[in-house]
Formats: sequence, structure tokens, C-alpha cells
Amino acid sequence: MDIAFSCSGCGQHVLIDDAGAGMTVSCPKCGHALIVPNASDTSSTGTPAPCAVDQALLYTLFRGRGPSKLTQVSGARYFYRKQTIEGPFDKLEMRALMRKKIVEPETMVLCPESQEWQPCERFPELPKPAHNKLLHFEKDARFAALVREIPGMIVEEIRGKISEGDLRSWLLGRIQECGYRCPDFDERTINDLLSEDRLNVIIRTNRQTWFNYLRYLQMGGSALTNQPVLIGF
Repeated sequence: MDIAFSCSGCGQHVLIDDAGAGMTVSCPKCGHALIVPNASDTSSTGTPAPCAVDQALLYTLFRGRGPSKLTQVSGARYFYRKQTIEGPFDKLEMRALMRKKIVEPETMVLCPESQEWQPCERFPELPKPAHNKLLHFEKDARFAALVREIPGMIVEEIRGKISEGDLRSWLLGRIQECGYRCPDFDERTINDLLSEDRLNVIIRTNRQTWFNYLRYLQMGGSALTNQPVLIGF
């Protein structure tokens, strides 16, 4: 449920979730300090609707990735609205919801300072996650030994000494032994080292590379000074 009220200084219409009752906020238009009234002290609506926003104010707040001080608040808490209003969430929690596509670019989010509902894509501190950008861990000191072990295990699988299932189980166990813990905002995405998609990238891509290299050696090729680089880790 939203609380709708007006700035006592300039009359600017302000809409805020009732969880903000009692908070002191700045008017998005004139900067006047406002105390959010309780829901019982003002008219509220059961089905919140986006506020009309002055276009000049909108430009000032959200021009690309420029200075948007009114949205970049230290320790900010956010609410998002679909069928119901959910929140509050901090920035990392919001990014986790975006990674999981629960919050999408067009999802309406409550600006923590201006108290205006705007599409999530308008908040520069909540950038759209790059779902197709692979994060790499091969230079992480925790995985130094594992990076050296993986090619040997893949060769064992190619030669039929272990199955793909055995290789997958071994890799999962070794990643966990190295102390890996996936950040919540990457959980179940391709950037999670323990996800099915990421394991497929590591195992199947490197298997093909090593299969081709071993075949090259069998055909009389000279061993390369630099062996194939581990891909996808």
C-alpha cells in the first residue's frame, strides 16, 4: 500500500510505500525535508500506480549514467512492484533479483530518495546484469592447484578411464574443497562455478580442445611447448 502526500514547500506530489512511514526524506523537486506521514493520516490506495514525474526532474535524476545523486544513497533500501510490493532490499539483494530475472529492466522500483516509482533500468546503481559475460577464476590463488589438475582428469575421461559423471563429481567436490562460495547475485547463473551450465562449459569445451590435441599427437605432431589453455574456468 502506498502513502500519497504533497510537499509543504512546493506542492510536489510524493508517493512512498507505507514501510517508509515516519522517515525523513527530501522533496525531489525543491529539496525540502519532509516527514512521511502514517498511512492512517493520509489517503492511500490499495493498488499503487506510478506517479506523474516532471520531465525536467526526470532528466536531472536519470540522464544516462551521469551524476544521479538522488538515487545513489549510501545504505539505500529498495522496493519493487509486480502483483504486490516486495522489499526492502539492499543493492546486492536487488542485483541478485535482477540476475534471477525476478526484477527486470521494466519492473517498477521505488527510488530510495526521491520516493518516486521508476523502471529499474533508470537506476544507474542497479546496472543490468551481463548474463552472457563469463567471470573467470583461473587466476584466483585458491584454484591454482585445481587449474593444473583439470586437464589431466579430462584426458583420463577422453581415454575412457573415468566417466563424464565421475569427472563432474570430482570437479564439483574439488571446487568446494577450494573454499568456493557463490555470491548470491550469481547463484544458478553461468557465473556460478557449481552450476550445471558452467560445468558443461568447463568439461565439454576443454574435452574437445584436448581431444583435438591428442589426435594431433597421434598423427605424429610435435608436442607443443605450451599445452592447451584451460577454457571456461
